[in-house]
Amino acid sequence: MDKNTLRDIVEQATLAPSIHNTQPWRFVTHQQTIELWTDPSRGLDVLDPTGRARHISCGAALLHARLAAAAAGHATSVQLLPNPAEPTHLADIRLDMAAPPAAERVLARAIPLRHTSREPFSGKPVPDATVRALQHAAAAENAWLQSVGPQDATAVAVLQAHADDIESANPRYIKELRHWTQSDGAARDGVPEAAVPATPPAERGSNIRLRDFVADRERFVVRHREQPPVVERPLIMVLGTDDDDHRAWVEAGQALGRVLLEATVHGVQVSPLTQALEVPFTRARLGAELGIIGHPQMLLRIGHGGGGVASPRRSVADVLTQRVS
Repeated sequence: MDKNTLRDIVEQATLAPSIHNTQPWRFVTHQQTIELWTDPSRGLDVLDPTGRARHISCGAALLHARLAAAAAGHATSVQLLPNPAEPTHLADIRLDMAAPPAAERVLARAIPLRHTSREPFSGKPVPDATVRALQHAAAAENAWLQSVGPQDATAVAVLQAHADDIESANPRYIKELRHWTQSDGAARDGVPEAAVPATPPAERGSNIRLRDFVADRERFVVRHREQPPVVERPLIMVLGTDDDDHRAWVEAGQALGRVLLEATVHGVQVSPLTQALEVPFTRARLGAELGIIGHPQMLLRIGHGGGGVASPRRSVADVLTQRVS
């Protein structure tokens, strides 16, 4: 296999979303195989002590790699967790000469266009056909995606706010958040200032608590406004899996990656709402409140508008080892 082709696939994989843009992955290529490894040194010890979010992030990169291979004309076969003795070795992707499905190429074209939007959304509803397409995307990766209806919205909002309060009261969380929120314009990881809306979340009319990426802000001091903010009521959906182990987390990441690209194709924006899933108590309560049979892995805020800017990425040279074998 041409080394440049493998390198290009890895480059597309690095455009995947990751928690706080930590980009906790590395790749090894040889012959027709791309190995995906997770890098625990880029984990979030406070926010993600189990590594669940880190595995989800790597799963999204795996999905991107599969689609990039399809765009290059290759079908893929994937072996998850190929070596029990190496738990950080998450997957082997083998490139075959068979023709990939046409739908994979359509999604691949959305890779450079997709990015997380933290900006306000308009009141325009998400079409039912788009919702069904997102649900089919999740199901294709052994996951499920369900909408949070009006009857459950209050419970979800309360759990999200409770989790956010717990995290924000932890000085170690604030220190970690500060580390991954970059003011250095040359930084190639973390959440850049340009990707954080100027209006503080406490002054947004959101129907669900948003994370404040400005770690040292006086969080709930709201400036006087002549007019109240427009209330944002985006579609909230929960993505989950039947199991809750390392394999399920990687599968959830692949489902997340496919859902986000499908959303991009359909012209809607998505941002994650993860606080309620980062605190064990609120995560357990979320599943109970929604009557979920399975395990919630991600909350998604979906709507129109709110373009924002893409977060930077590390260079391919930083994450790729090309092995001669």
